[in-house]
Amino acid sequence: MSKYDYYNPNHYSVHHKIIHCIGKNKQVLDVGCSEGLLSKRMNQNNCTIVGIELDTEAGLRAKSFCKKVIMGDVESIHLNPEYLNYFDVIVFADILEHLKDPLEVLKTFKNYLNDEGYIVISVPNIANWKIRLQLLFGNFEYSEYGILDSGHLRFFNEKSAKKLVNDAGFEISEFDLSVGDVNKFSKMFHSIGMIRPNLLAFQFLIIARKK
Repeated sequence: MSKYDYYNPNHYSVHHKIIHCIGKNKQVLDVGCSEGLLSKRMNQNNCTIVGIELDTEAGLRAKSFCKKVIMGDVESIHLNPEYLNYFDVIVFADILEHLKDPLEVLKTFKNYLNDEGYIVISVPNIANWKIRLQLLFGNFEYSEYGILDSGHLRFFNEKSAKKLVNDAGFEISEFDLSVGDVNKFSKMFHSIGMIRPNLLAFQFLIIARKK
């Protein structure tokens, strides 16, 4: 199992929120689908999913839940013309922070979204209080998971995440967050997090449509 293939079922987790906002019976492009973490749940909601995955082994597993999995690097891949203006939803779940140029990727993939469609993005928040505290004591250590995942090439706070989406030609229709894997008093922690998202958010969730 990939380290990116853990699904958090908590109602205030980013994973649950993504599945909820997509809903049912959609044509979905799951960018960086891994082993089908989210595709499986979307499939259960009668969505038709096309996945994109760099890792061949993970992509083969995701085929169980996707109509098609396209193997390749999202930063250089170009989909068939049949997918232009095609998808109802394009999901970028915890993938943009792994890219060298996420802005160009969003601009390119905007062409595959239909006029009524929207993108769903989740990215970690580098301005989270735990990271600030580490920096206060002179620490900036990469880890296997989390905000300082060793595979992250880009880092976002609230302002830069929103700017990325706007610069790519999208208008944000919903902004949400998670405060991490908090399973007790989740609603309370989420409400507090929404007061100071840049300080308390572990991840941001953005839903946006073409301008």
